[in-house]
Amino acid sequence: MLSALLFVPAVLAIAFLLLRRPDVPRVLAEAVPAPATISGEVDPVAVLDALVAELEATTVRIDSADELDGDAVRTLEHLAERLEAAAEALA
Repeated sequence: MLSALLFVPAVLAIAFLLLRRPDVPRVLAEAVPAPATISGEVDPVAVLDALVAELEATTVRIDSADELDGDAVRTLEHLAERLEAAAEALA
């Protein structure tokens, strides 16, 4: 008889779990941030590599001339600005 009383709490717990109505799950709505976008070039090392290659090609063309004309100077200055901008993007 005493051993039967030990099963009563277990039977009551099982009955409670089976008969209670399931709670409606409460989900807090979380704002989803906008996906990250990359502006400009994706790989700054590739940009630097392309700019250095362009700079090398320009200096080879200039090296065959006796003097730098205004066009060559502007081209080198433009390449220098682009290299500086790419270097800042890396830092």
